[in-house]
Amino acid sequence: MMKKILLLAGIVSLAACTNDPEETFSQGGGSSAGVKVIYDAEGAVEGQLIVKFRPSAADSLAAALASASATRAGFATADELLAAVGVDGIRPLFGSDPRFEERHRAFGLHQWYVVTFDESLPLREMVGELSHDGRIEVLEYARCPRLKNRFPARPLRSAAAAATRASMPMNDPLLPAQWHYDNTGYQVLVTQAGADVNLFDAWKKNQGSSDIVVAVIDQAVQYTHPDLQANIWVNPNPEDDDLHGYNFVNNTAELDWSYADREEYQGQIYYSNADHGTHVAGTIAAVNDNDRGVCGIAGGRNGAGGVKIMSCQIFGDPDKRSYPTEDAFRYAADNGALICQCSYGYSYSTGSRDEMEAMRQWFMNSSEKAAIDYFIANAGKNDPDSPIEGGVVIFAAGNDGDLFGDVSEYPASYEAVVSVAAMGSDFLPAYYTCYNDEVDITAPGGDLYNSSLGTDNGGVLSTILSDPSVTYYDDERRQGLTDSNVYGYMQGTSMACPHVSGVAALGLSYLSQLGYRMTADAYKKLLLESVHPIDPYLTGTKRYDGPTLLLDEYKGKMGAGYLDANLLLENIKVAFGEKTPPRVTARIANRLLKTDTPTSSVALADYFTDDAVSQYDAVANDESVVRVNVSDGVLRMLPKKVGQARVTVSARGFEGTVVSQSFYVTVRSQSNSADGWL
Repeated sequence: MMKKILLLAGIVSLAACTNDPEETFSQGGGSSAGVKVIYDAEGAVEGQLIVKFRPSAADSLAAALASASATRAGFATADELLAAVGVDGIRPLFGSDPRFEERHRAFGLHQWYVVTFDESLPLREMVGELSHDGRIEVLEYARCPRLKNRFPARPLRSAAAAATRASMPMNDPLLPAQWHYDNTGYQVLVTQAGADVNLFDAWKKNQGSSDIVVAVIDQAVQYTHPDLQANIWVNPNPEDDDLHGYNFVNNTAELDWSYADREEYQGQIYYSNADHGTHVAGTIAAVNDNDRGVCGIAGGRNGAGGVKIMSCQIFGDPDKRSYPTEDAFRYAADNGALICQCSYGYSYSTGSRDEMEAMRQWFMNSSEKAAIDYFIANAGKNDPDSPIEGGVVIFAAGNDGDLFGDVSEYPASYEAVVSVAAMGSDFLPAYYTCYNDEVDITAPGGDLYNSSLGTDNGGVLSTILSDPSVTYYDDERRQGLTDSNVYGYMQGTSMACPHVSGVAALGLSYLSQLGYRMTADAYKKLLLESVHPIDPYLTGTKRYDGPTLLLDEYKGKMGAGYLDANLLLENIKVAFGEKTPPRVTARIANRLLKTDTPTSSVALADYFTDDAVSQYDAVANDESVVRVNVSDGVLRMLPKKVGQARVTVSARGFEGTVVSQSFYVTVRSQSNSADGWL
């Protein structure tokens, strides 16, 4: 065994020394050469290591592998040596693209390699040998990501498909059931009006643009789904027939959604279909106004004009434990995506602080961080017409909140990405959602415990697989595909994340419509400011089929607030000087107050026992946003600029007792005066 390990440790020498014979690899013993080893062998992928070489060694190795003529130790070729020690090979971790070779090198992508070998070789011993080698900068144990949904897709039952068709902005028959876009307070059993992303108001300004590309880094997206097909990206410069994206699992252009996911629970094996990527894609860009199924947040209008979905497949056959996430970010940036939608992460075993810190240290030195940094810096750079310079990466925060409390998962907790927590249809945190100081924003992710009796309508409704050639494992589709059961409910921060990605894509579409361009940092900041406070709802407890949730523990850990799509579009206008008279929106005792007049008035008798009040007082915590005064029992609010403020009203009784109520006021720019489609 040790002989094989030593031979394997010499493989990098075999190639790299071809062009630089004076530098050789240490073959065991001696002092460490400053190699950084990240993560741990426990839980890592067997038979694989990710290696970052120092720049000169990386160049030598690339030249040697390209020539395939290296000889050493009596072996005629590199292939013979690899075969002798049970090694499958050494290959670059990141793909190449001659158009962008210079920036690949600037970000060090050319230094990362994957070494695959016989799984009988102990990982720790392999790393121990290689860690003394001066040509190596980083040795990384490979990890397997996991998806961030809770439970498989629940196909829509035919009987539940006939939602009430109220006056809707689009003609898609299932739109009324998508409470997460516009929550009237009636679609779900446990609900509050307004617990949504306020999409219908945003659609009055923009519905999406085919110039905006979103990379879905996930399972394969079924690009033949009839409610997605018109909004699937088509590669203008395909190589290897990668028309709609790339399968990084099998290293092929053929996207594969036919396999089954497998998980074990209480000794039983359960199978489910690969619906996750298709469900996520539908939330972003299901085709709008095509008289079919559901809507996407940026899905266009009249069956066309939505943002485009690029499928970057990083999940596949569960028997293949290595899913290469890194190159998906490089591919997305090099092929025109502006947003990376990432509803995946990595598992904890205990959720301890030590484990959390180990995950943080792994990520901050990892190849995946290098890939994410590359996308953020370079997306949109090769398109002078792009509305954004740089890219936005959006991650699901994770679903371990009910198991481990306020743990921070990575990559979601990396400060350069947007981390998304999940709420249900009632403004409360979904029971599973991760919550922590690194969460940036909250969006609807669904909570099946909120569902009406006999339904799953507390989840997020979107597209699921509709391919008749697939073997289905749920009772609905097993009996045959219908117009209803190719849509389904799912829940998870996986479902909250594409709400943010979809709204971000809608905002970029609006930027493009207005002819503006922003940096990625400025746009991300604007996105995270386009929220309403969620902390006022976080009092008391929440019950589900598990430990009671203490909502106070979530305060300050659900991000800046819950996302408002229309507010983002308004903030874009304001950012570029299209200032109009501000208007007030306030939620008082969960009643929504809107006004189209410059001053908003509230009769305080509706909220206090007026005949017991001797005096009212009111104060705003930020008078630069709104000024308040009270006279004759009426609170008047004068908006000053777009933003948010907390208003506190105090009522003094005749015996001196004081009772106070606080609420948040959002000041927006004036809505479209024509109230029509722009």
